[in-house]
Amino acid sequence: MEKTNESFFKQNSLFGCLIGAAFIFASLIFISAGKGVVVNPQFHNIIMMLTIFGVFIGIRKYRDEQLEGIITYGKALKTGIYILSIASLCYAIYTFFLYTFSADLLEEFKKMTLTTIKVAGQNSPLFKMIEENADLYFFPISIAFGELFNRILIGAAFTLFIAGLVKRSKLPFNPQQF
Repeated sequence: MEKTNESFFKQNSLFGCLIGAAFIFASLIFISAGKGVVVNPQFHNIIMMLTIFGVFIGIRKYRDEQLEGIITYGKALKTGIYILSIASLCYAIYTFFLYTFSADLLEEFKKMTLTTIKVAGQNSPLFKMIEENADLYFFPISIAFGELFNRILIGAAFTLFIAGLVKRSKLPFNPQQF
């Protein structure tokens, strides 16, 4: 049993780090192209696709290589959420350093977020309070935590579906057995 836990953490941590690195790489490509990552629908769509494919491949790889082709829905869900947590943590650490060392990007984040809130909230007192105290709400650690929980929650919603796709209670028919 200990070997199974060891292989679970080793394989899925590595896969989570690879997905996190893909998130970071996509972010760097968008930043270097001048498109930005703040409230960019194209960037968020790419991150979602990386999440879906990464979790699907990660669970399937774990099922086939470590569990001999059989995995329950619960174990697939646990595996997917673990992979997502590692990937999200990697991306959140990167986000913290990105916004810590790039004052321009932090100001762009504040501006875009306030613009989005203004459109949604119009002239509400909550918006005015957030606008007046923007420096208290928008700093690198809060942005990093926001990214961490955003990636985990959105990814978990996809993982509920993906776990159902990859679960397998018995091996498929193999004609070579006869």
